[in-house]
Amino acid sequence: MKSLVEFLGKTDRILTAVLKWLTIILFLILATIVIVNILLRIFPFTSLHWADEIVELCFAWLVFYGAAAVWMVKGHFSVGDWIGKVVKGERAKYAFRLALEVITLFFALILCKYSLDLAMRSLEVTSVFQIPKSVLYSCMPISAMIMVAYSIVFVAQNIIGIVNPKIFDSAENDHNS
Repeated sequence: MKSLVEFLGKTDRILTAVLKWLTIILFLILATIVIVNILLRIFPFTSLHWADEIVELCFAWLVFYGAAAVWMVKGHFSVGDWIGKVVKGERAKYAFRLALEVITLFFALILCKYSLDLAMRSLEVTSVFQIPKSVLYSCMPISAMIMVAYSIVFVAQNIIGIVNPKIFDSAENDHNS
């Protein structure tokens, strides 16, 4: 069991690093294309007629892989921990959070199914580089699968929290020591 936890921890760190660097690189590519386009308006010696395809790919990948990265760390916008003020008792808080996590898991599963269908059915290619549109769309099911995997972890954490609410308090105290 310990080796499984270590493997999952290592996998989490690697995936986090990959998504972090991927989003940084995609953003830098987009920024470079914008800067070059601006410079080409001042000094018009060539055209970037191909840039739209790269911009489309970068934006799609940046949005979906970035969303998956934020999902992994629960970094999306929220209204704070209002549950603690409304719901009394640790088990009840975990139960409420479990209900929310099940709903988000359901959303991630729907996103995964329909985005995978879209990517698999897409037969078009881009006009300049002949990149299959399925490559552009591949970020959607991949990021959705990441969201599903982490949602399952969050559901499991809340189930564990319902069964033993003190387990995460002791893990947090051990981590801070």
